[in-house]
Amino acid sequence: MLYSFHSIEYQLYESPFVRGDGVAFPHTARAEFKDERGDILLEKNYGYITLAELYDRIGQSSSIDIDDCLVYNFSLTACRRYLLQDKNARLTLKNFSAKGSLFISNLKVDFSIADFTGTRTEFEGAIFVCKEVSFRSSQFMGAGAKFQNVVFKTQRFDFTRTSVAQGDINFKNAVFSSGEKDFQDSKFNNNEVSFINTDFGDGDISFINATFANANTSFKVAQFGYGKVDFHFAKFRECDISFERTDFGIGRTDFRTVEFGCGKVNFNRCTFGNGEVTFEGADSHGGKLLFRRTVFGIGQVSFEIFEGKEAEIIFEKVDFEKGRVSFSGAIIKNLTLSSCLFSDRVNLQVAYAESIDISDSIVRDIVDFRPHEQTQHIGILNISGLKMLGRIYIDWQVNNVKQLVYGQDDSCNIKKAGQFLILKENFNALGQYEDEDRAYVEYRRCEQRAKFQRQRAGKWIDRVTAYPRYWSKLILYDLMGLYATRPSRVFLSMISVYLLFSGVFMLFISVGFGNIIPSSIHPDTLSVLERSLYHSAITFFTIGYGDFYPSGPLRIVCGVEGFVGVFLMAYFTVAFVRKILR
Repeated sequence: MLYSFHSIEYQLYESPFVRGDGVAFPHTARAEFKDERGDILLEKNYGYITLAELYDRIGQSSSIDIDDCLVYNFSLTACRRYLLQDKNARLTLKNFSAKGSLFISNLKVDFSIADFTGTRTEFEGAIFVCKEVSFRSSQFMGAGAKFQNVVFKTQRFDFTRTSVAQGDINFKNAVFSSGEKDFQDSKFNNNEVSFINTDFGDGDISFINATFANANTSFKVAQFGYGKVDFHFAKFRECDISFERTDFGIGRTDFRTVEFGCGKVNFNRCTFGNGEVTFEGADSHGGKLLFRRTVFGIGQVSFEIFEGKEAEIIFEKVDFEKGRVSFSGAIIKNLTLSSCLFSDRVNLQVAYAESIDISDSIVRDIVDFRPHEQTQHIGILNISGLKMLGRIYIDWQVNNVKQLVYGQDDSCNIKKAGQFLILKENFNALGQYEDEDRAYVEYRRCEQRAKFQRQRAGKWIDRVTAYPRYWSKLILYDLMGLYATRPSRVFLSMISVYLLFSGVFMLFISVGFGNIIPSSIHPDTLSVLERSLYHSAITFFTIGYGDFYPSGPLRIVCGVEGFVGVFLMAYFTVAFVRKILR
């Protein structure tokens, strides 16, 4: 099959042409396909049929078999004039077959306002050489239509307002030359549509407001050239759609307000050029949009105000090398951006998402989560293994960061700890020191829980000591000072410990387990409460005036209080200095 040629010349001969199936035509047309230099690429013989004979068959509603024929200046508009019918009258083409045929026209090959009926409609392997091919407002009412391996050497292809009532539409391996390809307002209904390995050439391609309904649609390995690819307002309903390994060329790719229904939309390994790629305002009801190993150019990628509360959008191992990515105002059930490279700004100011996963990705610029002038709900955020060369703009309280990480039921404590550590370092770089402290506390808590779990599963000595070690660290590091992030918490702990030991002194003196004895021969007259409070203070702060000293078991209590006092004062100093230095 010849897919590429520059020009064509043909000549008619009086000798008959006998087709492979034995059907004979009175004349032979010999066509020469040439390249740009005028060299012959292919010579081929065709049967020749006159327009009058062809129009008579259409008027008689006969089956039409013009396989391997050359047809010159075919036009259903001219056929209506020939049959003395209204210019908008619908013509019936029954069992129309033009496999391997050659259609040549100075202007337009016109199949508009036609009803294709019967058990077959076939153009497989046909070649169209003209300024325009039109199937405008036609209906395929029998067995669909086969356009596979067709070469359209035209400036315009018009498939607008075409309807497919029954059968599949197949453009597999078809080749279009530069120019406009218009499928606007076409209705493919519940029939499968195949553009597998179709070469659309340069020029704008429009599927605006096309309806694909409930049958599967495939653009797998299709190639779009330089120009706009527009699916604006298209409706896919419940069918699966495949754009796997499709090359969208250089121009803008427009999926705005497309209804993807509940089917699976596969953009895996496809390539977008340097134009804008937009899914703004599109919606999906429970379906999946898959972008695994997809390549994007320098244009912006937009999923703004995407409506998909039950839908999933999955990007895996995708490089957004230069273009910005935006999900502002989007409503998505699950958004996955794992193992991706973000070299420019990523707007994740979604309105709703049950989960957002940017694990194992690389951020070179900015990822922005903070909502602006809108309410936001995010259930889970997974940043495990995120490489932060840039910054994440996120607010601990507004974005409810703690719950975003702890909501990961399938994530272990060590992974949660790693995520809090990433956030801690990010907040430090942004100067959000309060948020940094909060992230650091949760990092240490998750780390301690992970150690506790390992010890409980370890050797017997680890299992025996696991609980004492865990609870002692919980009390000393966490409860008493939030890992040195809150000087006020440490100060309150100091007061609490001081009062606790004062109470112990009173208790011991009351039950006769010791006493606080004055060392002076003329001591101050102090009550048990006053002596306990005073002696606890000078012991806690290790002042040691010597005017009172303990006796009996209280000596041990005083030693313990002195150690705890030194520890808490050092703890307070560390926490306070840490705050001041920042």
